[in-house]
Amino acid sequence: MSHYILDGREPECTNAVWWRRWYESADRVVARTRINPDIVVSTVFVGLDLGCDPDRPVLFETEVMEVGIASVDARQKRYLTWAEAERGHAKIVSEYRGA
Repeated sequence: MSHYILDGREPECTNAVWWRRWYESADRVVARTRINPDIVVSTVFVGLDLGCDPDRPVLFETEVMEVGIASVDARQKRYLTWAEAERGHAKIVSEYRGA
């Protein structure tokens, strides 16, 4: 599994040791939006390639979290870039708000 850190908003491939050191204190949040008291939409840089194509690493993930309900894959979306993650986050927030 490939490991990545962020240089600003740009992912850079690294080794597992450096990744772990960076990950412990890094701010990986792309966006976090509370829809209501029970629903939060969170988008973060994961730092591990969640995809299958080494030339197009999937490094960002949006998850919809609801109080008392375990997360399921249908409520997760994954992205290759920070910009895609921002757009995806905004789209999901808009859907939950009924816009």
